[in-house]
Amino acid sequence: MGVKQYIRRSVGYFIKLAVLLALLYLLMCFTGTARVSGQAFVDELFGTPRGVMLIAALVVLAVFYPRFGYVSRRVEGMDIEADRDAVIAAMHSANYILTVEKEKSMLFRAGSGLRRLWLVFDDKVVIRASGSGVTVEGPRKEVVHAQFRMNTYVQYRKNEGNN
Repeated sequence: MGVKQYIRRSVGYFIKLAVLLALLYLLMCFTGTARVSGQAFVDELFGTPRGVMLIAALVVLAVFYPRFGYVSRRVEGMDIEADRDAVIAAMHSANYILTVEKEKSMLFRAGSGLRRLWLVFDDKVVIRASGSGVTVEGPRKEVVHAQFRMNTYVQYRKNEGNN
């Protein structure tokens, strides 16, 4: 992962955390459980040590998120060419669509605009041929789901061969 991509992912995650914080405060305002007014909240957030610590914690989470939020996993026994339909089906069941297909790799993107927005447009899942299997790269949650679906397909195919 390049430096520009790392920074973009960190900034995107920081924005998601800031929006989440704002939504939580709005929810508290609408339910009448907010302790202070909106202006007092902003003053407290930026003017007190506790507020500054909260912002610092959000920054630290955002800085380290690309390290643990994006992974690369292998699926043994899967051939990207022979099992092309199974790969596409696994990704389609996760609401991902095939956008680019090259000789030994496939690029998938989230199928809906809302999902792409939630992922801050960093929704690429790349599946590459590697050795006796494939490598799945992208956001951790999406990669783990894709790996599970593909491993299920491989196990099903092995069990079919044993019967």
